[in-house]
Amino acid sequence: MNSLNGLEPWLRPYAQALLAWIIQQDPGAHLTSVYRSWSDQYRLWVNRANNPYPVAPPGRSYHQYGRAFDVSARADVLRAAGAWWTSVGGTWHDSDRIHFQA
Repeated sequence: MNSLNGLEPWLRPYAQALLAWIIQQDPGAHLTSVYRSWSDQYRLWVNRANNPYPVAPPGRSYHQYGRAFDVSARADVLRAAGAWWTSVGGTWHDSDRIHFQA
């Protein structure tokens, strides 16, 4: 996955800037999830015991509303990106370091 098209249009420029910075710091970084349908979220929820990251139940995930994206990158890069993201009003937590939402 390499597209932020599933995000709300107002959020996309911020996510693009953040993703570009992350990839500059860690060329192996990549986008792993953006928009999820109810059924996609349900599948993740049912299998959450096999997921190292928290999974919201269907209807409570910001992915379903085009307001969240996940990025795979080095932990230090994600922490720095998370610090910036929260400084501009987004939500990020080290316990779910791949997940950025607004």
